[in-house]
Amino acid sequence: MVSDQIHLQLFNDFNYDNPMKILITGAAGRLGSAVRHVARNEHQLILLDQSESISAIGGIRADLSDRDALDRAVKGCDAIIHTAALHGAFYGKRPNADFIRANVLGSEYLFDAAIRHGVKRLAIASSMEILVGINWAASGPVVLDESRTPCPDWIYPVTKRQIEILGSFYARHHGLEVVQLRYMGFGSMDDHDIGLGLLAHTLSTLDAARATLLAATNPGLKDEILHIGPDTPLTQKDIVDALKNPNAVLERHWPGCTPFLQKQNLTPLPEQFWPVARIDRAKLVLGWKPLDTFESFLNSLGWKRA
Repeated sequence: MVSDQIHLQLFNDFNYDNPMKILITGAAGRLGSAVRHVARNEHQLILLDQSESISAIGGIRADLSDRDALDRAVKGCDAIIHTAALHGAFYGKRPNADFIRANVLGSEYLFDAAIRHGVKRLAIASSMEILVGINWAASGPVVLDESRTPCPDWIYPVTKRQIEILGSFYARHHGLEVVQLRYMGFGSMDDHDIGLGLLAHTLSTLDAARATLLAATNPGLKDEILHIGPDTPLTQKDIVDALKNPNAVLERHWPGCTPFLQKQNLTPLPEQFWPVARIDRAKLVLGWKPLDTFESFLNSLGWKRA
């Protein structure tokens, strides 16, 4: 795996001519914290979160319904990275109305504040749960791109889809530049322990953060929904073949890798090969490419491509 130090060095190779003032909502959360980590030497960051911990790092403690605090945070910013949300950790713990208030209305307040204070670019954290559902099975064993019809199966991805629609509305009719990122899984484990997850389900938190910062700072973007996931060569045929013989699919793309996995007591399961999110458009419009891949994981075990 790529070390954090190398991650940051590679990220710092991106040269931004004009450092920006960027508001990060949900700045104490796992994505907000990772974005702070990669952006701290490049941009001026304004941090907002409802958690008590935000005060210790010089942020503003408030939620998005506090319009006065939101105005103070947004004023003078060049861009907003919006990660604050009620999410999967609250499944079964909060009523649907709470998700709608926090996620949809909170985003509406943020769009409104951006317009009033002249902020043009918003990078919005969306979710692949819009397509794959809470158990990652709603779409079936398929390859997904941004044209896939949404099929959310609980209130969190429903609200994320509503925010996508709202963002596109503000981009088309109010001139905002809105980039919405549908992430595959990240942050549930240390980046160095993802392993087989890099086949399809999971990307490193630092790679997710890099994509997010690029969405907030790259010129020329207007109204985009982008998939952010691991960089995998898996095809629809691979997914189908893996249902019967996962090792054969691994050997097809990474010859000789299965002995290395066996030494680590790692056994690939068919469901680890799907769903696959195509990230071609994110690579194209963001100039982004994940640094942590399944191949870099294999290299860390001693496998080398012939």
